[in-house]
Formats: sequence, C-alpha cells, structure tokens
Amino acid sequence: MIDTIGMTDIGNGRPSNQDAYLLRQQEKNGKLYLLAVVCDGMGGLKKGEIASRYIVEVLKQWFDETLFEGLYEMGINMIEQNLIDLIRKINQNLLLMSRKMEEVKSMGSTLTLLFVEDHEFFVLNVGDSRTYWFDRNRKFVTTDHTLVELELRAGHLTKEQARKDPRRHILLQCVGVTKDVRVDCYKGRLHPGMEFLLCTDGFYGLLEEEEIYQVEASREQMKEWVERCFRKVKKRGELDNLSCVIVKVPKER
Repeated sequence: MIDTIGMTDIGNGRPSNQDAYLLRQQEKNGKLYLLAVVCDGMGGLKKGEIASRYIVEVLKQWFDETLFEGLYEMGINMIEQNLIDLIRKINQNLLLMSRKMEEVKSMGSTLTLLFVEDHEFFVLNVGDSRTYWFDRNRKFVTTDHTLVELELRAGHLTKEQARKDPRRHILLQCVGVTKDVRVDCYKGRLHPGMEFLLCTDGFYGLLEEEEIYQVEASREQMKEWVERCFRKVKKRGELDNLSCVIVKVPKER
C-alpha cells in the first residue's frame, strides 16, 4: 500500500469549510488502485460547500462501485476518459442544481485529482487547486486556470507580481459554473520514492516554493509537516480554508 494523509483546516477568516478531499486505495488482481482528490468550493454561503462535497461523494461512489464493476480491466487510458466524462457530467449536474436553488446564480468548485493504477498515474485538474509531484529530483506542478496565470504565460507579469496580483483568484475554469469545462491531464510512470501533494490555494498561496518541496518521510512526520504548514500560512495572514493530501510511494514496491 501507498502512504497517504489528508488534512483540512477552516482557517482564520471563513465561517465554514468549503474545501473537501478524498483518499481511496484498493488492491485488485495484484494491482494497486488509488484515488486522491482535493476540491475548493465557491458560490457564497454554503453553496461552495455543497459543490465540493458533491464532487467528492460522486468520485467516492465511482471508485467504490463503477471502477471495480469491470472498468478497471479496460486499462488506465479508458479509466482516464471515463473520469473526464464523469467530471463533465458532474459539471452539468451542478449547473442544474444551481438553477433549482433560490437566489443562487452559480456554485462550483476547483478539482485536482490523482489516479494510480499499479505503476502508472495520471493527474486531472480544473481551476487553481494544485497537484505537485516530485520524481527523482524533478519537480512538476499543474497549471492554474486563472486570469493571472494567463497574464504570466503571456509575459505581462513576473512570477513575483503574479503572486501579489489582486486578480489572482479570478478563475477561468472550475466545475459547475460554465456549460463546458476543460480538464487538464498529466500522465506518468510511478517510481519508488515519488511524492504527490494535492492542495487548495489557501494552502500553497503563502508558502514559498522551497517550503512546498520539503514533504517529510513517515506518515507521522507527514502529519507534523502539514500541521506546521497550516500554522505558517495562518500566521502569515491567510484567511481561506486550508486543505492538502499527500501521497508517498514507498522506496521499494
């Protein structure tokens, strides 16, 4: 089995926690399957909370039931496409749910997701929650679907300017707000010792990059590392909810 930990904190400035996360893993026919998800809901009042928890519940049901009804036998590429189709269906369902709620224009959520099948993995991402992964001294991270990220890539902002830009929370993509949703996909081989960090913008927003790439080794150390990060970002003035999931592949599998 792969070592995992998930933690969330309401933070210093929110009346409720609109983040949600999911961790599931199971062995089937000698292969390990793992699903990790982090969502950051939005929509005012408790509507963001409804959206993020709805996504997590649907994905939990998919892992516990649909995946092992035969889908797992079709290979990781079919699993990836099935999950992308499911995210699009969730998007449509959230749009319908919003229309039925009084005084709600929209509710939605970011989504970052890791799926592992034995020695392969893929990451799906919508919005500005992120998945970081570290593989043999190489570092990777998903691309935010934000206005500021677009400006950064166009060369209109520096990295430091982007971190402080007041528009940095303006999303161009999330699940449940627009008719069409673009899902970014990243794929790779799973190697011994790899680490994945899935987190909301409240978690990573006030951490320096070098702090993010310092995940500790054992499960107990991972918990202590997350708690230290929570304390750091709250002390630095972060008001948002904080959530993260860590997935650490053993050095020998």
